[in-house]
Amino acid sequence: MYISKRIGFLSWGMTCLYFLIEPFFIFTSTASYSYLHHAMSDLGVTTCGEFTYAFAPYEICSPHHVGMNGLFLFNGLTFCIGVLYLSQYLRKSLINRMATSFILLIGISTFISGLIPADVNLLGHSILVWIAMITIFPGLLIFAKKLTAIRKWTYFCTASLISITILISFVPLFPLPSGLLQRLFYFILFIWGTVSTYLLIKRSKFLPASN
Repeated sequence: MYISKRIGFLSWGMTCLYFLIEPFFIFTSTASYSYLHHAMSDLGVTTCGEFTYAFAPYEICSPHHVGMNGLFLFNGLTFCIGVLYLSQYLRKSLINRMATSFILLIGISTFISGLIPADVNLLGHSILVWIAMITIFPGLLIFAKKLTAIRKWTYFCTASLISITILISFVPLFPLPSGLLQRLFYFILFIWGTVSTYLLIKRSKFLPASN
C-alpha cells in the first residue's frame, strides 16, 4: 500500500495535534489534575474516585473520558500511518520490516490504550505500552542507520528518549514529574516523525529509497 507524501506529512501533523487537544480534557477534569505528575491515561479513566486503578491512590474524575479515549484511538491510528509512510523510504528486507514493526508498537499500544481504559483492565491497558517503550530504540537506530537524511536527527531523538526512559524508571524512588516525562517521551517521538518526514520529502523525489 502506497502512502503519498501529503498523507504522510498530514498524518504526523494530526498526531502532534494531541498536545493541542489534551488541555481540554485536563481543564474539564472535575478532580484535581496535575499535568506534571498525573498519567495521560488518567484522563481516559471511566470511573470517578480514588484507587480507580492500581497505583492511583489519588482522586480521578474525567467527565469526557469517552472523548479522551477516542483521542487515543485517533492518535494511535495517525501515528501508525506516519510510521508506514516513513518505512517506504526503506528497502524491503526483514530487518527493515522488524524496525518498522518495533516503532509501530507505539501507535498500536496507544490505540489499545483507548480501547481498554486503565480502570477497566490495567494490564491490558499498559503491557504493550511498556514493551513498545523498549522496542522503539532498536527500531529508531535501524532507521537512523538506513536513512542518512535523518541519521543525526534520529540519533539525537533516540538519545533524548533513552534519557527520559531512564528518568521514568527512577520515578518509584524519587519525586520526579512522571506525567511530564511521559508527555516529553511522546512529544519527542511525534516531533521525530514530523521532522523526519519533512527532511525525507525535501531530499527525496522518489519512493522507495535504495537503503
